[in-house]
Amino acid sequence: MKPRLHLFFLLIILLIVGCSKCSQDTEKPVVLVTKPERINEEVSDLLKQQLNDFDTAQTLVIASDSLLATKYIVEFYEKNNFTVTWSDKGKYNKPGDSLFTIIKNAEEYGLDPNEYHYLQIDSLFKTERDTVTKKYDAVKITKADILMTDAFFTFAVHVSKGRLNPDSLVREWKAAQMNINLVDLLNDALKQNTIRTVIDTLQPKNKQYHALKKALKEFRIEFKDSDWDSLATRQSDSTTFNQRLKERLVASHDYTETPGDSDTVRMANAIKNFQYYHHLTEDGKVGKLTFQALQKTKKDYIQQLEMNMERWRMYNYPSDKKFVWVNIPKYEMRVVEEDTIVMESRVIVGEPKHKTPLLKSTIRYFIIYPYWNVPYSIATKEILPILKRDTSYLRRKNFDVLNNYGEIITYTPINWKKYSKTYFPFRLRQRMGDDNSLGILKFNFENKYGVYLHDTDGRRLFKREMRALSHGCIRLEKFIDFAHFIIRDDSVRYPFDSLKMDLLKEEQKYVYARKPLPIYVNYFSAEVNDEGELFFFLDVYRRDEKMLKALGYK
Repeated sequence: MKPRLHLFFLLIILLIVGCSKCSQDTEKPVVLVTKPERINEEVSDLLKQQLNDFDTAQTLVIASDSLLATKYIVEFYEKNNFTVTWSDKGKYNKPGDSLFTIIKNAEEYGLDPNEYHYLQIDSLFKTERDTVTKKYDAVKITKADILMTDAFFTFAVHVSKGRLNPDSLVREWKAAQMNINLVDLLNDALKQNTIRTVIDTLQPKNKQYHALKKALKEFRIEFKDSDWDSLATRQSDSTTFNQRLKERLVASHDYTETPGDSDTVRMANAIKNFQYYHHLTEDGKVGKLTFQALQKTKKDYIQQLEMNMERWRMYNYPSDKKFVWVNIPKYEMRVVEEDTIVMESRVIVGEPKHKTPLLKSTIRYFIIYPYWNVPYSIATKEILPILKRDTSYLRRKNFDVLNNYGEIITYTPINWKKYSKTYFPFRLRQRMGDDNSLGILKFNFENKYGVYLHDTDGRRLFKREMRALSHGCIRLEKFIDFAHFIIRDDSVRYPFDSLKMDLLKEEQKYVYARKPLPIYVNYFSAEVNDEGELFFFLDVYRRDEKMLKALGYK
C-alpha cells in the first residue's frame, strides 16, 4: 500500500475515533406551530425527546456547535421537567433577553460572543417564524433554548475561572473548579430574574481586574472612530517615516497640537507621552523598544487588555496581609501590606531563553554574603568554553573548584580541554564578596526551579529599560530596603542596626524572618494605577501571544 494511502486511512480512523463521544446533530423534522400558546408545550416535548436519558459521556452537538456543558444541560432540564427556559410563546422572556444581551456584549468582559453561540442563537430566533405562513418552528426554538443554557454555564465558568490552563496556556474546561453548583446557580438566577447579577458576582473580586475591565470599555469608546496600523518598518526616508509616525501618534491620542511649540517639540513630547504609558525610558526618541511598542495596532491593545483580564480569572489575588509581588513584564517588585504598597523596586528577570518561572512560595530567610553555587548548565555551557581559552578566569572571578565530595581542589593543573557538557566532574563556586554574582544578599524561597531573589554585582543594569537579562533568578535593586522590611518586626532577635553591622563584618550569616513572607511571581502585561492611568508593558516572554493562539484569536 502506498504511503499516501496509509495516511488517508489513518486520518479516517482518527476522525471516527475523535467523534465517537459526540452525539450527531441530526436534523429534526420541522415542527410548525400555528398558535403561540402551543409553542411552549411543543418545545418541552422536543427537549424531552432530545435530552431524556441522554448519555452525558457524549458531547451534545446543536446547530453544528459542540457544547461544553452537556452534563449540566441534561441535569438542568431533567430537574425542570424539560420546561422551555429562555422564551415564552416564541419570544424572549426576561431572563432570555438578559442573557442574550450579555452574550451579545461579551466583549465587555473581555470574552468572545461567538464562544457562547451568539450567531447561532440570533439566527435561530430571527428565523423561528415563517414569514409567509406565520407559523413557528418549534425545532429552532428548542435548539436556541439548549444553546442558551449551554451559553449560561459556559459564560459562568469562563468569567469566573478563565479558559486556559495557567501553566501550559492551553484550553481547559474548568467547570469542576467551580465552588458552586452550576445547576442550582441557574435555577436561583431564573427564579429571581437575576441573570446579570449572578454573572457579575462570579467575576474576580480584585480591584485590578475591574480596573482593566473599565479601561477596556473606555479604550473602545475613546478610539471608536480612530484606528492605526503597525509602523512595520523603518526602511524609508526620514520624512516619510516621520509622517507615518506622526499619523500613528495622532491616532492613538499621544500627539497634540500644543500652541507655540514647533512640530519637532510636539513630536518629542508625543513620543515621551507614548513611552510613559508603555513603561519605557522617556527620552523622546524612537529607540529599539519604543519602535517595537509602536508596532501594536488598536486591535492588539484590545486583545492585550483581554488577555490580562483572562489572567486575573486564572490567578487568585493574594489574601495575605503582607506579601511580595513580582511582575515580570514590568520588571518590578512590590511589597504589599494591608492593601497598601509599602515598597517598590526595579528587578532584573530571566532572559527569554531562561525565563523566570511563575510561582507562589514563601521567603523564610536571607543569607548575608552568600556563595554562588554555579548550576551545572551554566558551568558547562558558559564558563567551561571560557576556561578552555583562559584559565585565569577562575582567579579573576574568585571561583573555587570542588570535586564530587564537595572538597576544594587545586585547579591550576587541570586540562579543561578534556571536559565537555556531558563530562564535567567538578562544581564551581564563587566566593562571597561584593563582586559575587549574587551580590551580598540572597533571599531564599522554596521552589522546584531553583530560583531566588538576590543582589547583584551588575547594579548598573537596573538602569536599562529592558531588564530580562538573568538566567531565571530575580535580581533586586533595593535589596537593603527589602532586608530591612523582613527584619522590621524582629527587634528582639535581630535589631535594625544588626544588618548594618553584619554587612561590615563580611562574613556569611543566615537571618530568619520572624514571620514567613509570601512571594508571588506573575506575568501581567497591562496595569491600571491608583490614578486610573492605563499602562502597557512589552510581552517579553510572548505569553500574550501564546494565549491568543490558544484561544483561536491568531
